[in-house]
Amino acid sequence: MKKCFAFFVFLLVLSCAVQEQREVKEWQYYYDLGMSSYVAKNYSDAIANFYKAVQLSPREPKVWNALGLAYMEAKEFQKAESAFQKALEVDPSYTEAKMNLGILYYNTKDYQRAKSTLLEALKDEAFSQKHMAYYYLAKVYKELGDKGMYLDSLEKATAYNPLFLEAQMELAQEYEKEGNYIKARDVYNTLLNNNVDSPIVLLGLARVNFELGNYDASKNIIKTIIERKDTDSLVKNQAYELLNKVLIKEQERYIHSLAQEKPKEEQKRQVEENPTVSKVFTIQVGSFSSYARAEAYKKKIETYLKDVRIVEQSGIYKVLYGRFSTREEAEKEQKNLMKNFNILGFIVEQ
Repeated sequence: MKKCFAFFVFLLVLSCAVQEQREVKEWQYYYDLGMSSYVAKNYSDAIANFYKAVQLSPREPKVWNALGLAYMEAKEFQKAESAFQKALEVDPSYTEAKMNLGILYYNTKDYQRAKSTLLEALKDEAFSQKHMAYYYLAKVYKELGDKGMYLDSLEKATAYNPLFLEAQMELAQEYEKEGNYIKARDVYNTLLNNNVDSPIVLLGLARVNFELGNYDASKNIIKTIIERKDTDSLVKNQAYELLNKVLIKEQERYIHSLAQEKPKEEQKRQVEENPTVSKVFTIQVGSFSSYARAEAYKKKIETYLKDVRIVEQSGIYKVLYGRFSTREEAEKEQKNLMKNFNILGFIVEQ
């Protein structure tokens, strides 16, 4: 009798497990369908599938979050807010939904709530999308007219992810507006050093070199842009317009030099006073919001790496490794870091 009862309990547990697996497969199926439609920008289909998924698994926060994203894209802002809040109800630690709620408030021009929600999301040290949260926080500060915090947040977004193209481009263009062309050039060079060499990035670099009076460098970059097959007509036209400006400035410089030619001795003295500064490349292997965490990571990797140091920038503590005279040397070591130690590094120019 006991054996029969035990066997009955076993069958009951087994049937429950099978039923649970079936339910997981069902909601996952609709979730995957929804994600495919979302990526394809078919938000009507995405919403329908995500809705089916949450009916099958109402305790799964990522499905509520996905439903909220689809509603937000469809401009159903109240429904999106409800979905994000439901995700946080189910799991208060699901920070991605909190960030998306902050983005929703930004999109609906509720800037104070957007600010407080995004700042709350940024308190989560385990959150892997801090760069995105800082980027939208920067947008919020811009709308609130706080230019200092706008730039500070943009710099943090790019510090956390140097390959975040959208934030890097906005930061570089803001530097250009301020006339801070050296900082803008550094941003464009960071992208190029990490193989983000799109024509729009090259055009930005050509533009700041022009503003800095580096006409030869600007012309060489423009030549590359025009000759590339992936350069669209808009960027190509902008490159030609910039080339005309460069040629005009070169002609003005030549005429000016003829009119006010300086003695060779004075020119020699100027060269001695302004020696050429050689470029140094390094690899950023980590970025942290506190010095203590950066120091802990530094000590950890110093067991197998040398020349590791911490540099503070805009409240972000970057852990840098090595000094290389050429970009090629830095790229070679960047590959070694990934291959031998599974460390993803970003090349930066100093």
